Amino acid sequence: MPHRILLVAGFFPPYSPLGAVRAPMLVRWWRDQGHDVRVIALENPAIAGQLDHCLAPEAVRYIPFGQAAPPLVQTVGSVKKLLVKRESRSNRYLASLQTLYRQIVHFPDRYHSWIKPAVAQAVAMAEEWQPDLIYSTAPPHSGHVVACQIARRLNRPWLAELRDLWAGNPYNDGHPLFDPIQRRHAWGTLAQAAGHVALTRGAASRVSRALRRPVTLSYNGFGADDFATLDTVSAHDPDRLIIVHAGIIYAGQREPTVLLAALAKLDASVRARIRVVFFHDEESAVVSGAAHFGVADCIELRQPVPRRDILKLEREADVLLLCRWNDPAEDSIIPGKVFEYIGARRPILTIGSDTGEAADIVRAGPFGVVMTHPDDIARQLVEWLAQKDAHGGRLPDLPEGPTHTYLRETQFQQVDAAIAEILR
Repeated sequence: MPHRILLVAGFFPPYSPLGAVRAPMLVRWWRDQGHDVRVIALENPAIAGQLDHCLAPEAVRYIPFGQAAPPLVQTVGSVKKLLVKRESRSNRYLASLQTLYRQIVHFPDRYHSWIKPAVAQAVAMAEEWQPDLIYSTAPPHSGHVVACQIARRLNRPWLAELRDLWAGNPYNDGHPLFDPIQRRHAWGTLAQAAGHVALTRGAASRVSRALRRPVTLSYNGFGADDFATLDTVSAHDPDRLIIVHAGIIYAGQREPTVLLAALAKLDASVRARIRVVFFHDEESAVVSGAAHFGVADCIELRQPVPRRDILKLEREADVLLLCRWNDPAEDSIIPGKVFEYIGARRPILTIGSDTGEAADIVRAGPFGVVMTHPDDIARQLVEWLAQKDAHGGRLPDLPEGPTHTYLRETQFQQVDAAIAEILR
């Protein structure tokens, strides 16, 4: 039975990072199922990516958000100048105050100014089009606040999807004094939803325990047609082992240090046959790391490209690199790129941590290797080079069968079941 679904998404094409593909793909899935879908999203040209969507222009309402007022920006700038001038102990104290100040000013997140106009837009839209269900996908988590208020104003059920945890997310730079307030607000808001979707088992368990209700698990997945025209691509370089990192680098957390150390262990003649391509380098972590280990000649940094080009590069690559953080908090986090890599059917080199859901998925496939020691990685690189030479300049594709579990269409069926249960 077709439904009218209002999607609230902070990031939606064209105003979305390159990797934020779940929202537009979910909309396409719903449209193909015959549902009538409308979207309310942030308008933020600063993060415009290389993605598009399938809806008519009038079906998507973009809400501009305001930056911090000039006096606030000046205050933050003044604090930063003080941080440079003061001794280290004062630096830490002032940095802590800056974090606290930022959280208070940007509560619940830096996009908070879109909440009120987004709700007003939805209420105005409802004069001509009433949704059967509101579905929010976040981060940014201010989108959950928007959806919660819309659901209350329109008296419609709301389903909240957490692509990342709102409370207790290890990648959030929170202040310990403000964390209790943020947690109460997050769980208090989410408790008002009629249902919840999480993208990892760990997150689903965490939300279920906190709210004492079942949570739907729906992995990110990859699309059946993502690589439909790329079955017979040639190797990017038949003479060199090409390793592609198509995700985001997080300096001090998800970064390629152990791979760079492994490259440094190889003979110069072997290293000359290896190229690692990155499309992101936060705080120059890749460049500085490569210089430190003396392997800058192996590294190539490229500008972001449209998703269709990334998919082709992934198929042409010999190996796909997945960087993970060596911290227990990472165990319940699965980067969305894992599933895109699985769909590309090229061997995955997972580094940084050998525990957690992402590592388990790669090993179980088997979709590649999970390694944390430079010596092991160096040996694996040499082995891949030998295999590449033995197979005419291109490593063989991985089997297709094991990838089907992680098809996006399969995972979206879990979302459909949750929606049906709520509307029933």
